[in-house]
Amino acid sequence: MKNIKLDSILLFALVIPFIMTYRISPGGTPYWLFGLIFFGLLLYIIFDLINLREKILNIIKHSLLWILIITIIGSAFYSAIVVRHQTVPEYGIHDMPLQQESAIRFLLHGKNPYATTYFGTPLERWNYSDKEINPALYHFVTPPFYILFAIPFYLATAHGYPGFFDARIPLLFLFFVMLITAGRLVKDEDKKRQFLILLSFNPATLGYFLEGRDDIFMFSFLLAGLYLFYKKKDLLAGILLALAFAVKQSVWPIFPFYFAYFYFKNKNFKKTVIKIIPFAITFSTVVLPFFFWNPGAYLDSTIFYLSGNTLHSYPISGYGFGSVLKEFGIISDVYSYYPFWIWQVAVGLPLIIFLIKWQRKENTIQKLLLAYGIFLIVFWYFSRYLNNSHLGYLSMVFITAYFWPNEKNY
Repeated sequence: MKNIKLDSILLFALVIPFIMTYRISPGGTPYWLFGLIFFGLLLYIIFDLINLREKILNIIKHSLLWILIITIIGSAFYSAIVVRHQTVPEYGIHDMPLQQESAIRFLLHGKNPYATTYFGTPLERWNYSDKEINPALYHFVTPPFYILFAIPFYLATAHGYPGFFDARIPLLFLFFVMLITAGRLVKDEDKKRQFLILLSFNPATLGYFLEGRDDIFMFSFLLAGLYLFYKKKDLLAGILLALAFAVKQSVWPIFPFYFAYFYFKNKNFKKTVIKIIPFAITFSTVVLPFFFWNPGAYLDSTIFYLSGNTLHSYPISGYGFGSVLKEFGIISDVYSYYPFWIWQVAVGLPLIIFLIKWQRKENTIQKLLLAYGIFLIVFWYFSRYLNNSHLGYLSMVFITAYFWPNEKNY
């Protein structure tokens, strides 16, 4: 008798709490949709127990899995977007995509999104605190490709169908790009389905993803870039990795491991520098126009805001060392400057050296990802913030590293 497979258990265990927690219809409870989803989950299990040729079984299960992912995630996003449009612009969405929407409008009207405040926009009405002003009203924190990539979606939806723009539309598009890349990366059919299920219904990320936070926005470019490196298409890979860098700063700590990967592969510093030229040109092309538009404003928003070196800085928050220091009374004002960089250098620099030596023993993209993830935990822990969505992002990095195919030791 055939046994149930791990992907069937994962799918059932992860889908059920999601559809029981989050809205999958903009109207009343969609019992018919619940019924279809339950039926799909049951079929997914039943096919494990039927004697079918492996090739036919894989085709059926892959098709059914994609139908369930599109139906469940699509329904949840459609509901969130429609309900927001029916109520108020700040309903059910995180402040970052809310600010992105205003930044797009500013840019299309010739206004520098890094050199203006966001008072008078829906961000001002977003529920940040009953007592404090959201510091994001003074700064647009993310690099410019986060704005630029979304502009075609804005133009197509705001001036076409459905007649309004929601920043989660490009995010959902990139989510499916991420899944397609993941499906092409892993060849083993069982592992491929496990990987797709964990990326799609990861409980550490789904809630934040539905709010429109930008981790998957950046990760889709990072994963595509690493996939192309794996396929030895270094030119395109460098371009996509640069675009990830131009979306969000959380990918920046991968750079020493990315450089080390090529150095250990080529064993020549000059060749390594040449290899990263496409990356450097792409990143510079996207970022420098905004930097030169107003260098002070750009650095204030994308660098100094996060490190506490500007007037309206990002607060010390989350689950990291800063919160420990605040709890013990060493830090009294969460908006004040504290030299976290000392801890980051003291702990992080030896860790980078250790991880690069470890990566050198088996120079693979899997090791590169693991080294990046381990270092990022430490870097974030000793920064001003280590928030819930950051931990979710780290789970995606480690899930991807686990499923990364075996490579030759370069």
